[in-house]
Amino acid sequence: MIDQQNNNVMQQDLFYQLGEQSSDGYFVYDVIDCKFLYFNAALTGIWGLKPDDIRKSPTILFDLVHPDDQELVGYCFQEISDDKKFKKYEFRLLLDDEKEKCLRVSISPVTGSGNEALCGIVEDVTVETHNRIHIEQINNRKNIALEVLSHDLKEPFGMMKLAASSMANGIEGKNDEYLSEGLSFIIEMCERNMKMVRSLINKEFLKSAEVEIKKERTDLVWEFRDLIRFYRRSRLKENKNFSFNCKSDRIYIRMDSMKFLQVLNNLISNAIKFTGDQGEITLTAQEMDETVLISVADNGCGIPEEIRSSLFDRAEQGLKRGLKGEESHGLGMGIIKAIVDLHGGKIWFDTEINKGTEFYIMLPK
Repeated sequence: MIDQQNNNVMQQDLFYQLGEQSSDGYFVYDVIDCKFLYFNAALTGIWGLKPDDIRKSPTILFDLVHPDDQELVGYCFQEISDDKKFKKYEFRLLLDDEKEKCLRVSISPVTGSGNEALCGIVEDVTVETHNRIHIEQINNRKNIALEVLSHDLKEPFGMMKLAASSMANGIEGKNDEYLSEGLSFIIEMCERNMKMVRSLINKEFLKSAEVEIKKERTDLVWEFRDLIRFYRRSRLKENKNFSFNCKSDRIYIRMDSMKFLQVLNNLISNAIKFTGDQGEITLTAQEMDETVLISVADNGCGIPEEIRSSLFDRAEQGLKRGLKGEESHGLGMGIIKAIVDLHGGKIWFDTEINKGTEFYIMLPK
């Protein structure tokens, strides 16, 4: 009996130690006496309350549950009390600033030392939940966009096929004027419909960039070296020179690496378009006390003065084509700025016609 009690005390102590070190909320609630036997600092932070407020009136936690979810939470409390089995629940808080938080509670009944209690962990899953909802909305819009494209493109492509077939069947007996008119028609229809496709895709791409970021500890130096290694191994190495400069062996920063690498790929892609053969494209990272300065530089044709002030606008700008006729769209720069903003960073550039452009990104560590 004594050994069992000692074991229970040790398990309880371990649970409390985990709670004090965790960013999730830990709690033990006495069902009989309707009071908390234990809760950690993270739990008070999630609710935005003071520890004394929770101790004096535990029901204050329920008062901040979203009105639409209070009935659900009441049902969950009753269910866990009756079934006495491990459960997971999700619900929302509605805080004083009208801001919603989404929580996931993993909870289990425990007994011992004459107490009937509920022991659980509370996770703040607001970002995860919003991302899931946002992604579902994006997928729904993409499905609609695909339906529109399949419907609206069917007729013009059918007309182009008909025109091309007519030209092929009668090419021997027709003059150059007939061929010229037919080709002009096909080119015009292609350009018109490709613009529609690009517009729809760009709008959805921009919307998807607004999904909240999920930051993780990342070694920038490793990621950037790997990125430049990719370009050096590609066919682009035949007419472009890629380099990475950094004085630090490692630079750790919390960021959404997938989204941020999208930023760098976009900047490097633009540099490739507007840099001539054997052009230089350089990625640089510099660690400072509280920030990291990142830059992408090229020695290409530079950015025209008339579009510099609106370069980061989200509206489509119709940038000039690349040096070899590649298509470019101002919307891509809007996406870049949106992702940098989501990281709490800043982006700007220096440019000079026929000498090159350098984009700078400052990120907090």
